[in-house]
Amino acid sequence: MSEGLLHASACGVRHYWRPQADGSALIVSEQDTAAILDFNRAMATENDGYTPSRDIRRAASIPLILVAKWLQEEGWNAFDPACSDRLKKKLNDPDYLWLRTAPGRL
Repeated sequence: MSEGLLHASACGVRHYWRPQADGSALIVSEQDTAAILDFNRAMATENDGYTPSRDIRRAASIPLILVAKWLQEEGWNAFDPACSDRLKKKLNDPDYLWLRTAPGRL
């Protein structure tokens, strides 16, 4: 089978089939994150992230390709409530400031 696009999701994640010289193949996923990260930068200084009623707070916008990377490489799912402590740790880490859409700590 030759290299080609397997699937493109509605959220912009594209999955490709990449045959290797040894006869095996890789499935490679990618996502253009520029618009998400531009949005994050704009929202980070917009306000404190709370709704007018102050009962919900915006915190971050995480590209799905990064959620998939954490799952594959670190073995945890950012969408699993059981992993909320791990997600909070990531989002409070200065190395991941580019994901935040409001100031403060979680």
